[in-house]
Amino acid sequence: MKIGIPKETMRGEGRVALIPSDCRTLVEAGHVVYVECGAGINSGYADVDYMAAGVGVAASAEALYAEAQMVVKVKQPLAHDLKYLRSDHLLFSYLHLAADKRLVEQLCELGLTAIPFEVVSNDEGSHPLLAPMSAVAGRLSVIRGARLLFGTSGGRGVLLGGVDGAEQGRVVVLGAGVAGSHAAATALGLEAEVHILDLNEQRLATLKARYPELITHLSEPRVVADLCEQADLVVGAVMIAGRRAPVVLTGDMIQRMPEGSVIVDIAIDQGGCVEGIRVTDAEELAYTSQGVIHSAVPNMPGAVPRTASQSLSAAVVPYVQRLAEGALANDTYLQRAVAVSGGQVVDPVLVEEMH
Repeated sequence: MKIGIPKETMRGEGRVALIPSDCRTLVEAGHVVYVECGAGINSGYADVDYMAAGVGVAASAEALYAEAQMVVKVKQPLAHDLKYLRSDHLLFSYLHLAADKRLVEQLCELGLTAIPFEVVSNDEGSHPLLAPMSAVAGRLSVIRGARLLFGTSGGRGVLLGGVDGAEQGRVVVLGAGVAGSHAAATALGLEAEVHILDLNEQRLATLKARYPELITHLSEPRVVADLCEQADLVVGAVMIAGRRAPVVLTGDMIQRMPEGSVIVDIAIDQGGCVEGIRVTDAEELAYTSQGVIHSAVPNMPGAVPRTASQSLSAAVVPYVQRLAEGALANDTYLQRAVAVSGGQVVDPVLVEEMH
C-alpha cells in the first residue's frame, strides 16, 4: 500500500505521525511510504532522515495526497488538507469528531473511510493510540498551569511546591484516567497539594496505592465546587473516548475560584469539560474570564514535538501496518473504530453524539 504522511497544518503543531525508523519498518514490509517535504522538521527529523529510511519525499501536500492510498496524520484535517482528500483515501488520525459536527459532514461528503486514533481499542478495552498523547498532555497541563500562576503571567503568584515558611499550591485534577493520573503525578513531583476526582473508586484506589500523598475524592458536583473554590490550578481531564466531554466545572463554580487561579482543560479536543471555555492556541495560550486564567489548547503535545512524535509513532505504526496489509476486512477492533465510510457515519456512538 502507498502510505502518505503530510505536514501538519494546525497552528502550533510540530508533531509528525511517523518518524523515520518506524517508516523503515513499513518499507521493509513492502509498503511504499511518502512524507511531505519538511513534515518532520519541527520534531527534529529532516527529509534526508526519511530518505535514508527508504521514504519518498513529496514536494507539496498536493503531490503527497495524490500518491497516497492511506493518509496518516496527527491532527484532524483542516481546510488545507480537505481539498486534497479523495473518496478512495483511508484517513487515520486523531479526529475528535463528537465535538466537530461540520468535520463529520465534510468527511461524509468526501466519501472516504476515516478511522480516529482515539477510538481504537484493544483486548483490555483501553485506547492505545489515545494513551500516549494523553500522558504527554497530562504532564504538560501542570507545567503550563504552574507557569500561568506566575505573577508575571497574570496569575496569583503561587509557586506550586511552596518553600519553607510558605504554603503549598493546591492542584485539583478532574478525572483519573491517563491524562489525569499523569497530571497528578507531575503536580506531586512539584510538591504541590494534589486532589484528584473520579467516578471510578477502583481507579482512585489504584492511584492512592501508588501515590500515598495524593488526596482522592469520588466526583460529585458539591465536592468539585468545594475543592475548586480553594484551588490554585484546576486541570480538566474528563474524557470519554468517542464522545463529547461532559461539563464538570460549571460557570458558577468558576465564579467562586480565587482571582488569578488557573484552569487548564485537556478535554478541549472533545469539546471541553469546563463550561463556556473556548479554544486557545500556541499564539494565545490563555485568556482571563471571571478573574480566572483559562487555557485550552487542543494540540497541547505539539509543544514538545520530538517527545510526542516518538511516542505517538511507536504506538501508531503497528496499526498502520495492519491496515496496510488489509486487516480492516477482518479485524474486529479496527472495524469497530471506523467512524465514517462511504458517505455515512458508521460508528453507533458517533451517531448518538450527532443527534
